[in-house]
Amino acid sequence: MKKALVPIDKAGRVVLPKDLRQELAIKPGDLLKISVRGNEVTLRLARETSGFVRRGRALVFSSGEGANLLDNEIVDSILADERERTGPGIARKISSQKHK
Repeated sequence: MKKALVPIDKAGRVVLPKDLRQELAIKPGDLLKISVRGNEVTLRLARETSGFVRRGRALVFSSGEGANLLDNEIVDSILADERERTGPGIARKISSQKHK
């Protein structure tokens, strides 16, 4: 999203632009964490749950607040476990479907 200027009303409220709310899947009642560093104010979504959120036109999986980030080692381990579980047949099946 482009940078935008938003006014603060007499009660100190700021309205987030609709396209930003849609991009971040912010709904009424969602909580935002606020932090201040110098003259910079940062708002972060305070989401505890994980799942898919809309980012523009795409659905992106969000691991939620406080979740461990997946590093390459963890991803490789998950892939290896899944390949072992499903066996080599699944890759052949997918490959044969592409050639039809």
